[in-house]
Amino acid sequence: MPRVLRKKASPAGLTTSLAFTISLLTATILPDLSSLSQKGHFSMTKAIASDGKPEAAAENTMPLARDPKRAVEEEYQMARRLNTVQSLELFIARHPDDPLAAKARADLRLLSR
Repeated sequence: MPRVLRKKASPAGLTTSLAFTISLLTATILPDLSSLSQKGHFSMTKAIASDGKPEAAAENTMPLARDPKRAVEEEYQMARRLNTVQSLELFIARHPDDPLAAKARADLRLLSR
């Protein structure tokens, strides 16, 4: 049986082909950014396009930081509402040094009886 020799693709040809494929996909898949910014979908594009500070646009979209103690309390309350061994063990594993972990351990002992 005769051997067929195949020509290997050169890295430059592969790179050009890959770049062409990516640019073609980008042109067909991505919508027109100017129409999105006119509708208010991209607030950052407006700030950057007008040479404004990007921090000003992020300021409007950034949520306020949560109080960590409040978040732990809410998580403990959710574990108590679920009232399962798994939920209490998960709370204890996530917050072993928190004062509420002692309460969760007591709840777990009562639940295990």
